[in-house]
Amino acid sequence: MKSTADVAIIGLGIAGATLAIELRNRGVQVCAFDDPAHGTVSRGAAGLISPVAGLRFGVLDEWQQWWDHASAFYRSMQAIEPIPCYRLLYGEDERRYWQRKRQQLTEENLAEEGTLPAHTVQCLTPPAEVVAIRTAARVHAARVLDTVAQLLDTEGRLCRRWVAEEEVTPIWAGWRVGGIECAHVVFCQGPALAASVRFGWLPRMFARGQRIAGTLAHSIAPEPLWLSIRGKSLMLEGRLFSFGSTFDWETTEPIVTEQSTDHLRRQLEQYLRVPFRIEQAWAGVRPIMADLKPAIGEHPQQRQCWLFNGLGSRGLLLAPRLASILADAIVSDAVTIPPQFDLRRFAC
Repeated sequence: MKSTADVAIIGLGIAGATLAIELRNRGVQVCAFDDPAHGTVSRGAAGLISPVAGLRFGVLDEWQQWWDHASAFYRSMQAIEPIPCYRLLYGEDERRYWQRKRQQLTEENLAEEGTLPAHTVQCLTPPAEVVAIRTAARVHAARVLDTVAQLLDTEGRLCRRWVAEEEVTPIWAGWRVGGIECAHVVFCQGPALAASVRFGWLPRMFARGQRIAGTLAHSIAPEPLWLSIRGKSLMLEGRLFSFGSTFDWETTEPIVTEQSTDHLRRQLEQYLRVPFRIEQAWAGVRPIMADLKPAIGEHPQQRQCWLFNGLGSRGLLLAPRLASILADAIVSDAVTIPPQFDLRRFAC
């Protein structure tokens, strides 16, 4: 590990990884601290991204910019692929939301009335309506994280250990982080923010999600297929499936529970007519700000101390562009962070 750097990044989930690349692209010398034992929600995510989300068919503001930035970033790592995506509408509430949004989504080429692939029809409980989401992709998040970690490790700029908050101390030129002297430090620790004293004033929340995966009695979809059902995603590929996730707003630890597994099993049995076997269950904790928007920027009292957090369920889609915005702010005092993302919107 090098003894100095321009910027130290604490945490190498999708936030830290995208920021590391954006800073390196600007000629900034980066070092990163990451403890694999702590895990990251980014690795457990299904990797499915679309500008359209939720039961109400919510569309991300300025979705084209977010989509273009994310697509270009992940393509540079050969970690993204388009994927057919269908929303299966079973409830009358969903049908009403679709009718309200249909014109907008169709005009923006985001979605349209669709028909399920023939080989899946007999395997699913018939929905009242099917909507084809035209803009959707799968990101191989683990490939992104491994690529960035290997790059930094090769350069001697990755330390695989946990950094306690008391190991981050101010010095005359910036900060000392785990023995490394640097001008800036960026906290990208995701749910570890729950224990932070430095950022304890932020109104954050945490959502524990759990997914299940396993095998089907026979193949349904020879090619990868994403089915969105009542706010959950069912990923099919050959005889393999994954399904989830649940949400628990009380737990800040990525704990797999039998209750959540049973809940997902019962839900999947309602929609899937093919016998299946659960072989794996895993959980992750998404950090979320109280206003459901990411928080990036400089600490209001501690100069050159930054945060990149609160990405929520759309983290893989949001991270590349947010990382670019934050990287620009770190390297130039002339760059301001959009107020809707600036963490100082919560400062007293």
